[in-house]
Amino acid sequence: MTIKTRGIVLAQTALSSQDKKLTLLTSDLGLIDVFAKVSRGKKGRAAAATEVLAYSEFCLFKGKTRYIVDGADLENNFYGLREDLQSLSLAAYFCELCRFVLPSEDNGGECLRLLLNTLYLLEQKKRSPAFLKAVFELRLLTLCGFAPDMDGCSVCGCGEAEQLYFLPGEGQLVCGRCRSVLPEETVCLPMAPALRKAFCHVIQSEERAIYSFRLSPEGETAFAHAAETFAVFHIGGQFKSLEFYKSML
Repeated sequence: MTIKTRGIVLAQTALSSQDKKLTLLTSDLGLIDVFAKVSRGKKGRAAAATEVLAYSEFCLFKGKTRYIVDGADLENNFYGLREDLQSLSLAAYFCELCRFVLPSEDNGGECLRLLLNTLYLLEQKKRSPAFLKAVFELRLLTLCGFAPDMDGCSVCGCGEAEQLYFLPGEGQLVCGRCRSVLPEETVCLPMAPALRKAFCHVIQSEERAIYSFRLSPEGETAFAHAAETFAVFHIGGQFKSLEFYKSML
C-alpha cells in the first residue's frame, strides 16, 4: 500500500552507502521511521528532501514491518537556519525534543505545525531565539499531555497569593506560605504575575496566537529559564543539542 503524507525530517542515520533511516514528524502519522535509498553522490531535489530539517511531501510504501520512501517532493529546507550555527543548533534541539516526546497520530499535526511555525520565525528572526525556545518547549509539552497547572497553589488552592513559586519537577505552583513546608532541596522558581500570564497564554491560547505577546528583557529571561527547567526536569533526559546550543551563548 502506498500513502502520501507531509512531514519534516528530524534525524537521519546512514545504513549503507545508499540506504538511510529517517525519523519523520508527519501531519497524520505522528512520529515514524522510514527507510530511503539515496545515493551519497546523487544531488537534486529528491536527495535534498531527505535531509534533516527538510519539510517534504513523502510518498511512502507501507510494507509489513516498515515504511519505505517511494518518492519525496521538497517544500522547504529552512536554508536560512543552515547559515547561522546558533539558529541551527537550536533547531536541532527542537527536533531532538520532538523525538523524545513521541508525538502520535492524534497530536502529530499540531506538533508539526508548531515546529514549522517556530522554525520559520527563527529563520526570519521575527522573535528572539530565547523567546521562541521557551514557547516551543512549553507548547510542545502541553500538546503531549505534560501541561503545568497554573490555577493556583497546589497545596492550599490559593490562586492570588502575594508570591507564587513554580515547581518545575511537579509542574505545579505553591504559595509562599506552603513553600516553607516543602523539603529544602525542592526546586522552586519565583512565578511573577507576568511570568504566570505568559505560561497561561502559551498553554491555553489558540494555535495562531501563541507567539502574540511581549515580555520585558528581564521577563523574557525568566520565561526562558522556567520553560527550559520545566521541560528538562519534568520529562527527564539530557539533550546534547541543548548543551551545544547553550555552549554558544
